[in-house]
Amino acid sequence: MYERSLPQRFARSAHPVGPRARVWLPTIEHRVGPSLLYRRIGQFAVDVIASALLPGAAMFLFVLLPTHPDGSIRSGPLTATITAGVLVVAVAILFWYWVLRPAEHDGRTWGMQAFGIRVVDVSGGRAGRRQLAIRWVLLCVDAFALGVIGLVAVLTSERGQRIGDRVAGTLVVRGRGPGLC
Repeated sequence: MYERSLPQRFARSAHPVGPRARVWLPTIEHRVGPSLLYRRIGQFAVDVIASALLPGAAMFLFVLLPTHPDGSIRSGPLTATITAGVLVVAVAILFWYWVLRPAEHDGRTWGMQAFGIRVVDVSGGRAGRRQLAIRWVLLCVDAFALGVIGLVAVLTSERGQRIGDRVAGTLVVRGRGPGLC
C-alpha cells in the first residue's frame, strides 16, 4: 500500500530494513533544498520545546523537599539525593526522547513526525540506537549558539548533515513512512 504511493524515483532506491518496515532513501545528488531545511528548523524548534518540558516535569520532585517556614531547606543530604535523582530522571527522559523513541518510530522524534522527516542510515536503512545516541550526544555541539553551528553544518554539507549526522553516519530525509504515531 505505502510502496504504491511513492514516486518512481523513490521506489527505485528502496532498501528493505526488516520484516515489518521499509525505509526509502531518496537519491541525494545536490545540496539540501529549502523545503527540507525549513522542515529541519521547525523540527528543531518543536524538539527543543519538548526536550525542555519533559525533563522540566521531573523538577516537580523538588516540591518534596522539606523546608522551614522561611523557605530554607531543612536537610542537606536529602536535597543532594533529590537533586541527583532529578538529574538521573531528566537524562533518562532525554535519552528516551532522542534515542529510544526514534529507534522504535522509524527515526522520528515528535518534531520530525510533525514536519514529515526522519533519520536514516547513510545507506538508506534504519538508523540504529548507537547512531541515534551519537547524534544526541553531539546535539550539544550542533545546538550551540541557538542552533547556528548545526545550521551552518547543514548548509555547508552536500547531504545536509549536521555534525552529529556526519559522525553518526546518518541523514535526515523527507518521508513519513508507515506507522505514523
